[in-house]
Amino acid sequence: MSLSANTREFIGNLHPSNLRYLFYLVSANETSYYSVEEVPDFITKVSGWFLILLLLEFVVIWIKGHKEGFAYNDTVTSISAGLFQQLLKIGGKTSSLACYIYIYDNYRLVTMPVDWTFTWIVAFFLQDFAYYLGHRAIHEAGIFWSFHQMHHSSEYYNLSTALRQGAVQEIGIAFFDCLQSFIVPPPMFLTHKLLNTVYQFWIHTEMIPSLGPLELVFNTPSHHRVHHGRNPYCIDRNYGGTLIIWDRLFGTFTSERENEKPVYGLVENVKSFNQLWLQFFEFKALGWDKGRLKGRGGNPLFPGIVNKLKAIFFPAGYFPGIRTYQFFLWRTKWNTAEAIPRIEKNVVKYNPHLSAQLKCYTLVQFVVLVFEYYSFIKACSSITTN
Repeated sequence: MSLSANTREFIGNLHPSNLRYLFYLVSANETSYYSVEEVPDFITKVSGWFLILLLLEFVVIWIKGHKEGFAYNDTVTSISAGLFQQLLKIGGKTSSLACYIYIYDNYRLVTMPVDWTFTWIVAFFLQDFAYYLGHRAIHEAGIFWSFHQMHHSSEYYNLSTALRQGAVQEIGIAFFDCLQSFIVPPPMFLTHKLLNTVYQFWIHTEMIPSLGPLELVFNTPSHHRVHHGRNPYCIDRNYGGTLIIWDRLFGTFTSERENEKPVYGLVENVKSFNQLWLQFFEFKALGWDKGRLKGRGGNPLFPGIVNKLKAIFFPAGYFPGIRTYQFFLWRTKWNTAEAIPRIEKNVVKYNPHLSAQLKCYTLVQFVVLVFEYYSFIKACSSITTN
């Protein structure tokens, strides 16, 4: 029986050479392209490895008897969120690309050849710094948290959590992507944006301990576990993509505590696996509900237009009396742990029972969805930016 073209391509992408993309183990020469159409979809190239490593991690978790390491319904929700996000990208690339190209073509300050190693290095650092700024903004700039909170909504921390992405998150960080467009050629920007994204997959695990001296420079599983924690010391920390140096420079770095391991999820967990609700509920919560909250005496916590705008655009955890300061284009809390509740003594994760029949039904649907997704992505790859 002959295999379909999509199946053959999927199997072909499991070549060991594609595995190194997960760790940014590439050279400047091999990842320098003259047009955005030439840039491979690195996410699709490693997606088979995503699946294999995810399954391998589950086997290790099961062997170790770590029953709280994953849940079926949570995993399906996370992977579905990743598929949802990828389907909304233009031509399988990124939603900011068209705007980026326009700015670069009309307003760039310098023209850097794409075949220079120096250009590759500059693009690497600028993309990682832009990611730090954008990532920090969608955590701290009020309503922009709505674009990203989906990624933090899982109470589990495993490789499937890496795929649990906000469907419209790209819109929330498009401005920061385009900051590079005055200098970095579009093919180089797209290359590093995709590789930066791919790198962040493997750091979503509890299976890898501290990596010693590498922790000083690179973002690692230990650093990113802190970022996903809802413990007071974890809130708004470790925003780095590939590098952790920006957090160290701007005071947002915190080490993982051996005596207080991160507990994952949102400060107030949603307790739902409804994909659309998880993706979009926070827009209403921050954009409308928060500004209309009342205190014990019935008086509004955010009276007047100015205060209601603060409710929308100040940090998600901001309430009157909490001190903030200006960082770049937004306000951030002086003390990120302020008003954050301590972790409950007996943590109970949301994991409603599913019957064997329902698990089989959803699994069949899910497998069909994944195969249809690959067919759709293949068709999208032919879409150009022209």
